[in-house]
Amino acid sequence: MPWVGTSSAGQFACTTSSQRTLKDLRIKRKGQPVFVLGHMLARKGQEGTFEAFNDRLAVVKFGDGGLVGYDPRELLLPTEIDEDGVPYFEIRPCRSCEMLFPLTMEESDSDHEPEQCPDCMV
Repeated sequence: MPWVGTSSAGQFACTTSSQRTLKDLRIKRKGQPVFVLGHMLARKGQEGTFEAFNDRLAVVKFGDGGLVGYDPRELLLPTEIDEDGVPYFEIRPCRSCEMLFPLTMEESDSDHEPEQCPDCMV
């Protein structure tokens, strides 16, 4: 199977108001830190790194070497990546739909964090 859709150019992405999931990114870089919401209960809530696309699935590698394919909408971007490359995830549940969503750095640092995900705020 062909492995496509990755780029080694640029830096790892953090959450912005318009890019909160791996699906939202135009260029996906191998090694991009992600937080897994996905379908496998044993891996749900874990951090991993994006490896590649394989037939519309984003392949995520975990710290123990495990590889699992996810819908890119199930993979949240970090709120911040420090100067040592350590990702920090500020994940909150939506008050309306109960789906988890990541905060942007500005939202995390503000006095008033959003209580609803971007989809419910519209």
